[in-house]
Amino acid sequence: MGQSERQAARARVTAVPRTILLADDSVTIRKVVELTFSDTDIRVESVGSGREALDRIAALQPDLVLADVVMPGPSGYEVCRAVKQSSHPVPVLLLTGTFEPFDPKQAVACGSDGHVTKPFDSRSLVERVEGLLTRGSVPPAPARPPEPAAPHADEIEAMFDALADEAPKAAIEAPVAPEEPPSAVGAPALSPGDIDAIATAVVARLSERVLREIAWDVVPDLAEVIVRERLKELERGERESG
Repeated sequence: MGQSERQAARARVTAVPRTILLADDSVTIRKVVELTFSDTDIRVESVGSGREALDRIAALQPDLVLADVVMPGPSGYEVCRAVKQSSHPVPVLLLTGTFEPFDPKQAVACGSDGHVTKPFDSRSLVERVEGLLTRGSVPPAPARPPEPAAPHADEIEAMFDALADEAPKAAIEAPVAPEEPPSAVGAPALSPGDIDAIATAVVARLSERVLREIAWDVVPDLAEVIVRERLKELERGERESG
């Protein structure tokens, strides 16, 4: 064995394994984070609620905690506060969804080391975690220049109202067919073509960034539904074959 091989072997033996405890109720997010760190020397242990996180912390003794601010059981803020007040305080990064409420004051009050907004860039997350593991708890990185804010729910609703008003007057004022029930008299009648036109206008008015953020929120939920249904099918198959 050459000198370089002996040095590499000693490094593997003496390397101290590092562990992240991830608390997030999304199966998809947990899988994404696990895959993000699969090519590193950082091990990810994940749980689906704040209560599970608090139950695991003492035994696991993680080097860093990732906690979703909105999840069953204690919130990410409460998990962070418990970690910081424990006998083994470690860095804590809060996770927040694009359309989830985030309270900067609570984040500071609980002692968090910053937050990460989903969707996140995998490489940036690894670098952020590596930096905290190397330096320990540090103040959050300087905020990036503000990006155009995504439309709030009431703004989106107002957009749809405005687009409905812009629908062809001929469709809105179209006479009601005699066979329709009396309750439908006077109701706006939109054809499939009118609906398609409104949908197209909505997409045109939304920025690409907003569409990506909406997709990030919707696709994980759909993926979880598909995964859960597939697991149920497999369980039924095992019971029938047994």
